[in-house]
This record gives sequence, C-alpha cells and structure tokens, in this order.
Amino acid sequence: MESAITLLNQIIKMFLMIAVGYVLGRKKVIVEDTTARLSNILLMVATPCTLITSFNQEYSAEKLKGLLISFALSAFVYMFNIILAGLIYRKKDPTAQFCTIFSNAGFIGIPLVTGVFGIEAVFYLAPYIVCFYLFVWTVGVFLMSGDKKEVSFRKIITNPCIWAVLVGLGVFLLPVKPPAAVMEAVSTLGGLNTPLAMLILGTYLARTNLLDMFRNKKAYLISFNRLVLLPGLLLPLLMLLPEEYSRISMIVLIAAAAPVGALAPVFAQMYHRDTSYGAQTVCLSTIFCGVTMPFLLILAQYLGIY
Repeated sequence: MESAITLLNQIIKMFLMIAVGYVLGRKKVIVEDTTARLSNILLMVATPCTLITSFNQEYSAEKLKGLLISFALSAFVYMFNIILAGLIYRKKDPTAQFCTIFSNAGFIGIPLVTGVFGIEAVFYLAPYIVCFYLFVWTVGVFLMSGDKKEVSFRKIITNPCIWAVLVGLGVFLLPVKPPAAVMEAVSTLGGLNTPLAMLILGTYLARTNLLDMFRNKKAYLISFNRLVLLPGLLLPLLMLLPEEYSRISMIVLIAAAAPVGALAPVFAQMYHRDTSYGAQTVCLSTIFCGVTMPFLLILAQYLGIY
C-alpha cells in the first residue's frame, strides 16, 4: 500500500506539471515548433543522461544478473503485446495496434520509477527502453508504413538512448568511475527529464480537441487494452519470478502499464495516417493511467509480486 501511495503522489505531481504544459500550450507560450525542439532536447539529452546516471553504481554480479532478467522479461512483454494486438485488431487498424503495443515507458516510466524506487532503479528500466526502440523502429515502422523496406536499422544504432545504455554499461562495469564533476553534470541534465516530458504531454493535450477525444470510442478501447488488459495478463507471469526479483517485476509492470507511447502521433504523421487519432489515444490513456496504475500496483502487492 505504501508503494501505491508513493506512486499516486508521483502521478499527482506529474499531472500538475502536465497542467502547466497545457496552460502554456493554450496560451501559445509553447507552440508546435517549441514542442518539437523540447522533444529533441528530451530525447537527445535529458533521457540519455538519466539512463547514464542510473548506471553509475558499483558493479555486482547480482545486479548484472538482474539487468539480464529485466531485458529478457522486457523482450517477452513486447512480443506478447505484438501477438495480442495482432489477435485483437487483425491488421484492420495499424494505428490501434501500434498504440496497444508501445507504452510511454520513457516519458512516464522514468519519472514514476524514479519517484517510487529512486534514480538507481532506472537501471532496471533501461532494458525496457532499449527494447522499445528495437521494436518500434522495426515492428512499429512496418505496422505504420505497411512496407518492410521502410524498416531502418540505422535508426536503432544511432538512437541516443541506445548509446546512453552502452555508455552506462561501461560506467557500471568498469572499476574506475568517471570524475564526480562529470557525473554531477550528467545527473543535473538528467533532472530535466521529468519536467520536460510532462510539459510536452501538456502541450499535446492543449492541441487536442478534448470534446472529440472523450467521444472517441476507439480511444477508450485502446486505453483499456494498453492500461488494463495487457498489464493485467502480465501479472500471473510476474508471480512466477522469485521474490528476490520483486523490484524488477514492479519496474517492468510500471513500464508495461504506462499509457500509449508519445511516438504514436509522430509515426502517424510520418506515414500519412490520422495524427489526431494517435494524439487522442496518447492523451486519453495518460489521463486514465492516474487511476489504473495505482490500482495495478495495489493488485500486484495483494498477489505477492512485491
């Protein structure tokens, strides 16, 4: 229950920051071009710095084993999501499949995991984020474009978050750590992650027709699948993991239960699909996650997962 209350407090703080972004967006203080620039800073600087900071801890074989377990579990979750989304939509709605498969593990997952477990716990979230980029630039691109030729492995190997994890692994594995001043600078830049992500989500809301969003029946169904069905089906699997990996289980659950990934409207625009549809599912699922996320955490604790 204590973790659920901590999570709820973190969600409230995040929604207050989203509200600030919403007001700034409505007042045109942050316009679409500004949002794009802030997103670039988030994806190319703040999030990578957060990931590197989380790896700045003393090496132990137990932590490395936990990291590998997190990676295997994360990869399984994505493959499970892909199969289930395919069964639900049967290629009739690629945008809905994309929204169902890919959660906002970076924008939402990092602030929540940091708030509940501390920055060092992002260490075990990093594999989920790596899997996100591996699958989104392969399966995600194929879904939205309908063409295998559009799949670009260059997008994967040049992604700043992938490189941040590689750098972070070096920091974790090497006996000599970087100078304190360097890591303090990286940590400070990483501190921008949560406020930037929330402001950006707020501006998405500001540019969305809220009345149309709340009338969109498809968005409700996608939100249910993303926030309730998929993580709910994941709970029995997490119950099978040994108690010593309970924190990893909860971190993966938080990532898997996050709202629709913010790349949904971006990919929709890139591949000439309905951008408002993608934006509405991102915003609606983000609003609902304030209720579903604490409930899932309480349920997981009741089931003995954490």
